[in-house]
Amino acid sequence: MEKRPKVRSGILTYSLVILWGVLLFPQGATSKTTGDAYLKCIAARYADVACFRAKFIQVSKAPGMVKQERASGIVYLRKDGKFRWDYDQPDIVLIISDGKTLWIYQPEDKQVMVDRAFRKKMKRFPYSFLKGMGRLEEDFHAQVTKQSGESVTLKLLPRKPIKQIKTMELTFNTRTLLIHQITWTSPQEVRTIISFSDIDVTSKIPDSVFQFEPPPGVDVVNVNSR
Repeated sequence: MEKRPKVRSGILTYSLVILWGVLLFPQGATSKTTGDAYLKCIAARYADVACFRAKFIQVSKAPGMVKQERASGIVYLRKDGKFRWDYDQPDIVLIISDGKTLWIYQPEDKQVMVDRAFRKKMKRFPYSFLKGMGRLEEDFHAQVTKQSGESVTLKLLPRKPIKQIKTMELTFNTRTLLIHQITWTSPQEVRTIISFSDIDVTSKIPDSVFQFEPPPGVDVVNVNSR
């Protein structure tokens, strides 16, 4: 009998996180810059970003839910497609990929879900972490929707329908020129907000950070890719 993965409440929303990387704005942005001009700046600045590390807080809310789901941890991203999301609240969960295989490890359940065909699936995503930032202006129009002090919010409007995303907003700091919040709504009206702090884009991240071996005694569940 095929083993069925046990997924805790909120874990499915974590998979949405994997679709999106982290954005950075170059120097030279001003209060008069249009949303579409900011997107061009992202592509220009992105070329210099190879690694990203930050603390994050993720909040999700689905229609009909009384309470929001809240999670936090540390994220590591690399331009070559490797990533690691270490969740420490409310449950310890590790989502990690070496660019070929995806592992989702839930220590409390003593279970690892493994997708060994993840590389093929990544090719179908509209964005692939840091690698996709250069396409923002091709896939979105942007509007400046809010500006308060050093904080500016852009609303991204897809030029063509995107399956996973209905709307998306980026909030950045005009002094540091770093994105500190990403907000998006799915076609099912699930709203997710990810806030970043202690951002580091200068330090290298070694390959060992993205390697994973299931601990002894852990149930390994192979996930079929489509």
